[in-house]
Amino acid sequence: MNELQRQSLDVDIACVGFGPATAAFLTTVSRELMNEDGTPRLESQKMPGMPLQIMCYERADDIGFGVSGVVTKAKAIRETFPDLLATDIPMAMDIKKEKMVYLLDPVGASRRSGIHKLFDGLAKIVAKNHAIESPFVPGPMNKHGGMLFSIGQFSQWIGTQLMSSGLVQLWPGTPVSAPLFDDDIGVTGIRLSDQGVDKNGNPDAAFMPGMDIHADLTVVGDGPVGYVGQQLDEFFGLPEKNERK
Repeated sequence: MNELQRQSLDVDIACVGFGPATAAFLTTVSRELMNEDGTPRLESQKMPGMPLQIMCYERADDIGFGVSGVVTKAKAIRETFPDLLATDIPMAMDIKKEKMVYLLDPVGASRRSGIHKLFDGLAKIVAKNHAIESPFVPGPMNKHGGMLFSIGQFSQWIGTQLMSSGLVQLWPGTPVSAPLFDDDIGVTGIRLSDQGVDKNGNPDAAFMPGMDIHADLTVVGDGPVGYVGQQLDEFFGLPEKNERK
């Protein structure tokens, strides 16, 4: 059987998944690509005279899909974007007031230990609306001066900054099916998923084989249980005592 013919593309950096980690990586790299006079500081090996050619492929139909909100002190975010205001990001706001409460279980829905239930019984004496407010917020849980925002909206904001720079190409709705390996080199790129297949993965009428993206550097940020990351684990093996359970 003849091997399926696939188109290929050579780039300098190929990324899998556009989450917070990949967004941070691309933001840092993009700031080092150009000199102030507009000439490339880091020149592409694939397109001489041009800055590094960087592609990022995201499985979701749009950047930031499938992620939730976060409450954070935003220390690293403010260091990366020193002029950032919460109003710059949709649905974001500064944390100006916070409190911590201990919630009781009036309907017995949670699985609490005997000691825990005993404490609940004593707490009911002073509780209001089935909760007790703490007189202070412990240091590790204190987020005062931080930000509350949707990671999805934040990712979209960063994605817009990257794409408007013209230095990074983001491709949502483009899942990656596998990393490309070379026994002597290691990872040499990624393979995009085939298009036009049935539910069993068999070619359909509009079948189009996924493209092979060859890269000098491949950055995989598809999550702790991402499909591509799992294949890397199987190929290279995990560090001792870090096997998947």
